[in-house]
Amino acid sequence: MSRKKITIFLIYTIIIVLAIAPAFVLGDGNRNLLLIGVMGASPILILAYRAFFKFDVWLILLMVSLALAPLLNHPESMRWSTVLYSWMFCFAFMAYNRLLHKNAFTVNQFSKLLKYLLMAYFITLVVQQVCVLVGLPIFNISNYDPAEPWKLNSLSAEPSHSARIVALLFYCFLSSKEIVLNRSYSLKLDAKKDQWVWIAFLWTMLTMGSATAFLFLVIVGLKFIERKNIIPLLGMFLIAVLIIANTEITAIERAIDTATAVLTLDPKAVIAADHSASSRIVPMMVLVSMVEIFSLNGLLGHGIDSVSGFLHMYLPGTRDDFTGGGFFFIWYEYGFISFILFLVFTLKSSLTKGNYLNLLFWFLLVFMYGINSQMVWLCIIVLFTFSYYKKQQSNILHHSN
Repeated sequence: MSRKKITIFLIYTIIIVLAIAPAFVLGDGNRNLLLIGVMGASPILILAYRAFFKFDVWLILLMVSLALAPLLNHPESMRWSTVLYSWMFCFAFMAYNRLLHKNAFTVNQFSKLLKYLLMAYFITLVVQQVCVLVGLPIFNISNYDPAEPWKLNSLSAEPSHSARIVALLFYCFLSSKEIVLNRSYSLKLDAKKDQWVWIAFLWTMLTMGSATAFLFLVIVGLKFIERKNIIPLLGMFLIAVLIIANTEITAIERAIDTATAVLTLDPKAVIAADHSASSRIVPMMVLVSMVEIFSLNGLLGHGIDSVSGFLHMYLPGTRDDFTGGGFFFIWYEYGFISFILFLVFTLKSSLTKGNYLNLLFWFLLVFMYGINSQMVWLCIIVLFTFSYYKKQQSNILHHSN
């Protein structure tokens, strides 16, 4: 096998293991053991594909900070397994960056890979739905509640994860297609050609039973807001409102209630609206009121696992070791230095000039989750890949002019 084919295979592997979490590879805490195995090989790839990039500086500083902060301020809390797990994600990105810069993997291949992943999520969900319908053991099931039989996880650990991942993959599919086409994606011209991808996306988002899916449907829809599309989009919105008003769709009602509760800035109201959603939102509301800069704990953190010592008291029904809080979790446990390093790295790697939806996906899938999350690094890597090809396209247009 040629070096080019090996490079393409490795890129495929990294994106795929970040994008899916089949039930048979899930370990304790829904950790993807297959992903851990691939990340464990990342240092070898870094040595094999020798290069140095500006993103390495931010990641190396972050890795040093994650280790030194607890050692310097709360050494009794130091747990190397947690720090090394964070390092593995950093090494995986560094390896991926080197592979991508070999220019063996094209934007067309990236677009096709996203298409196949979307189809895989769709097919898996349909198989699961058939299993529920006929009473067979459900294929690839995890985190399943028999009280909500149609709330299915597809290829991720749980339904809400699938909603986020499918929306992200579809957004990046549309964006990468724009680079391939060298123009904006047109619903009139292009959607028919990609009809199976659209069917896969819409079926998955509308039938998986997750309230999160409806939020991300709206976000993806924002991509098509143009003057010429306002009337059909408003028509679709009004039809959806009429359907919701005349039917009892629990997932949509929960999404609306949660959004309303968040605006009150009252953690108890968010918990009452949707306990599942509150487990991601309330920790951020709690920690943002606790973090600081101008103190030793503010700069270097309160130590590893400090958040799990009290956060469960704010969320009734959670485990005693419950944790969360997104980027504010990093700030509280590892300090402002680690927080700002990861913030700068993720913004620089994820954002693209003129693509405001990148920022929205970054906020919802990176900022709200923290560092040791498969979904976070999937979002970073696919947005980084899109940004890489977008810059290539801009450079070509610049030189041609």
